[in-house]
Amino acid sequence: MPVARIVALLLILLPIGAYFVVSSIARAGPSQEAKDIANFNPRAMFSDNTPHFLPTPVAAQAPEVNAGPPAPATSEEAPGDAPTERVKVANTGGVGAILRAEPPKGRQVAALRDGTVLQVVEHQDIGGSEWLHIQTADGTQGWVFARLVAPAD
Repeated sequence: MPVARIVALLLILLPIGAYFVVSSIARAGPSQEAKDIANFNPRAMFSDNTPHFLPTPVAAQAPEVNAGPPAPATSEEAPGDAPTERVKVANTGGVGAILRAEPPKGRQVAALRDGTVLQVVEHQDIGGSEWLHIQTADGTQGWVFARLVAPAD
């Protein structure tokens, strides 16, 4: 019989103890981890913040607006000058091209917009890819991947 009394006493005291434990936890409020989960923002967590190797895209402008400086008049050219090859940035989908110090992975010298007219200094084949050593209208020189330019006409 004493075992039955102990079991009966436990059956009475256990729910009362459980009630006090649950009520004290409920009064404490949510933990910091629960607050963090409730305020989770997946857009901020999974947004792409990595640096990209291409410059920030710019809105495409009409070629006549960003066609570069006008070609020099024939009277300005010296009599012995050989004709120079002129190309313009094209085939980039409006993103533009990167002017590099050395091909193919040299540091970025400048970003070139679509339609920018360039003067070719030399052609070079590097690992099966053609690169052009070019000069911009302001005199900056560098290398650009040949597939990103077209004849300037």
